[in-house]
Amino acid sequence: MKRIFGILFLGLAVFLFACNNDDTNTPTPDDELLAEKSAQVTLNEVKIEAATTESEYEVEFFANMEGQLTRWWRFGNRFQWNQKLRYKASHCPNVSIGMQGEEDYPKTLTLDYGDSTVLRNGKVLSGIIEIYISAPRYTQDFEKTVTYTNFTVDSVTINGYTSIIVDKVDTMFRQHISELTFTLADGTVIERLSERTWQWLAGMDTEDNQSDDVIIITGGATASMTKDGVTDTYTKEIINPLKKVYDCRHIVEGTITITLNGTLISTLDYGNGECDEVATMTDSEGNVREMDLAKHQFRNKHQSGK
Repeated sequence: MKRIFGILFLGLAVFLFACNNDDTNTPTPDDELLAEKSAQVTLNEVKIEAATTESEYEVEFFANMEGQLTRWWRFGNRFQWNQKLRYKASHCPNVSIGMQGEEDYPKTLTLDYGDSTVLRNGKVLSGIIEIYISAPRYTQDFEKTVTYTNFTVDSVTINGYTSIIVDKVDTMFRQHISELTFTLADGTVIERLSERTWQWLAGMDTEDNQSDDVIIITGGATASMTKDGVTDTYTKEIINPLKKVYDCRHIVEGTITITLNGTLISTLDYGNGECDEVATMTDSEGNVREMDLAKHQFRNKHQSGK
């Protein structure tokens, strides 16, 4: 009889342990909410990174050739499309230069993209960028600031300011310190402070030619995201440099991490240099998902594979 009770007791204990173990592994509503929000924050940050990189590239390109643009301007010539540019045929911004009298500095470059300036890779730019340059690059008084006014990359609209510091020893390096507001198509508003360093690997010496440009980007950002009246704070850090090449629509390599409300939620890997639309996200639980950079959505298992 004692043996029977012992067996029953042991069976009950195993059953209770199994039940408790199942409860431990079952996601709670809070876990599911965090997973959903983590995925959305990561997707939004991918959109913002794409828009930021495009906007900074436009600034870099035109600021680099400001001397040539100024000479053209004084002789009545204007910036025009050519085959070495990344814009589709007959698509390029209207560039104007504001100066005081006969002096070259200070000057303001105004880039007006109108309602639609289309790139060869399919991205669409619109709105206005103003670049203020106080003095020649190698002088002590040099200062470069950028104002974005409803500048839009596809469906992401940017407003705000950037200060750019050019390394006077190695001009291949420049730092972008930004305070920007991003508005997404669904009404999400993201206010973002960032410090990013651009390093030109190729193309810097061909000012009016975009076809050979290669850049890597390092740095990070702090942001607050507001949607439907709810605000969350997150940080983004570039762990391995992001690489941008002229003719690719997306970042081709690099790794970032995103921390939401103090918790690491995702690591995003853009790949190994191949120009494609695939990135890989690893969440805080170690789960790996592929992301479609073109559609800004996660892929199903049957869609995976580069």
